[in-house]
Amino acid sequence: GRVEQQLLDIPMSVSVLTAEEIRDSSARNIGELLADVPGVEVGGDGSQGLKRIKIRGENEYRSLILIDGQKVSEHKSMSGPALLIDPSSVERIEVIKGPASVLYGSDAIGGVINIITKKALDTPITRYTQTFSGRSNLGEYIDIGRRFGKNNEWGLRVNAEYMDGGLSLPGAEKNEKNIFFNLDHKGEKSTTNLFAGHFDLRVNGGQRWFTFGGSSSSLPGAPNSKMNYDFPETTKWVHGYLMTLNHEQKMDDDWSWFANFGQSRRSGNKYNSNASLKFDDAGNFVNTNRANAQNEAGRNVYAQLGLKGKFSTGTVKHNVSLAFDRSYAKYWNDSNNGGNNFIGGNIYDGVIHQPGLYPLPEMRYAKPSWEETNVGITIADSLEFGKAQLFLAASRKHENFVNLINGQKIVNNNILPTYGLTYKPTEQLAIYAGHTESFSRGSVVTNGTKDYVNDGETLDPVKSKQNEIGVKYQNAGILTTFSYFDIDQANMIDVEVDTGKNLYRRAADGKNRYKGLELTVNGKLAEKWTITGGLMYLDAEREKTQNGDYVELFVNGVAKWSSVIGLEYTPDKDWGIVGRAVWN
Repeated sequence: GRVEQQLLDIPMSVSVLTAEEIRDSSARNIGELLADVPGVEVGGDGSQGLKRIKIRGENEYRSLILIDGQKVSEHKSMSGPALLIDPSSVERIEVIKGPASVLYGSDAIGGVINIITKKALDTPITRYTQTFSGRSNLGEYIDIGRRFGKNNEWGLRVNAEYMDGGLSLPGAEKNEKNIFFNLDHKGEKSTTNLFAGHFDLRVNGGQRWFTFGGSSSSLPGAPNSKMNYDFPETTKWVHGYLMTLNHEQKMDDDWSWFANFGQSRRSGNKYNSNASLKFDDAGNFVNTNRANAQNEAGRNVYAQLGLKGKFSTGTVKHNVSLAFDRSYAKYWNDSNNGGNNFIGGNIYDGVIHQPGLYPLPEMRYAKPSWEETNVGITIADSLEFGKAQLFLAASRKHENFVNLINGQKIVNNNILPTYGLTYKPTEQLAIYAGHTESFSRGSVVTNGTKDYVNDGETLDPVKSKQNEIGVKYQNAGILTTFSYFDIDQANMIDVEVDTGKNLYRRAADGKNRYKGLELTVNGKLAEKWTITGGLMYLDAEREKTQNGDYVELFVNGVAKWSSVIGLEYTPDKDWGIVGRAVWN
């Protein structure tokens, strides 16, 4: 239902992974594909499937990842459904890193990632693929596509995956079972697409998150990367289903209406040693580390109805859209911790598990934690006049949030603007500037690896802004973008209130300010050479903290410099050599 625009005309930084790039990549999950995109950092815990996504340095745990433009994959502490779609089911991936998230109904701040699913082609497809990776990991993939009916108006694409075996990290293993299908219809005046599937992922071992709990201003030396820090029962499991339905109906040559609907349900559990093992200045694990059992589930439902069209007022061309949307999300969770002082050792020699670690904490049923209903109306207009293009949009959001732990209710009503200007002195060159705002309710404080005195409390809502200016140049099949961006985001901290009892209070404290420069390059270097990559400088500091504490200190886990470069050489249609380097 969005207004379609050329990449050079969009007043924001956009990267697109095409079907060809996805097919030729060695990536076996969405997270590995996103690692090719400059400005996007993909982290994880060694599981190669349970990922954390950062855009321009910002951790995104909300509706960052969309499927066919729909918010049906909530990204929480375990992977959202979108990350579990196999790349063989994906036609392309759009990464919008600038002021645009509000247009997608998303409250993500740094940007959004939109996964477009693959449809059947006119040429029948029957593919069976085998892969080998890690230490003993074998994968099997089936891709079947057929079109049928009058003028091939109906299409069916089915993708299935089975993967099992050891990962590159000693002691870690993964089992993945997915099946997805895409049914589409192309009529004279309408297009309809249904995408649905089931996912199931289990990862044993692979604990790779750490927290520095020392007082020194520098970290101890890095340990051997092959070191394993798990107890034998460490495991993570997530499973569920998702579906999206998109329909667009032409009323005449200029106007059409559209409707979108989607939903997902996921559940899972895990046993591990905290979310991250804490160590001191010498690399020794501290006595607050403990075993954790967590059970959780999430449900998302999304619906949208809208109208779009084009008309002219004098010499100005308008491309407009009006959309109403409603989203519903509910989250269940329970986290149960074992005792302290049973996890010792250090990052160099390995972890030592004392006998008191067992029995492991009981895995309890997940309890309702919160539910949220958001209703919105968005109007957008892309105005073309001469060499300039002005993009204007506004969203009226009505958010209703209920904390199911303590009954607390929060209602937010906001009007969020988005605007941008693009000027093209030539057909190959574009200069642009853009602004957007987002508003999201605060998170619910829940005990997990730490005990909070304000457990169950909903923190205050937060508002964020993003500004960006840049220049794009497209020539000889290569698109180059250079941009400056300035983003603010609420800063969350843990305040220690009782050292003896290891109690904390979760709180908002000032803002994180992300200011950076980004250079991206994508396209054909020559007939047989393709390049994708970029370089980003990021100044991420804390501002306006209470009592001035931590002001100007760097935001946790953010690299000042980061880059990615990928090259592909295809000597002929049957062979390809792909290489990628990531540096932070």
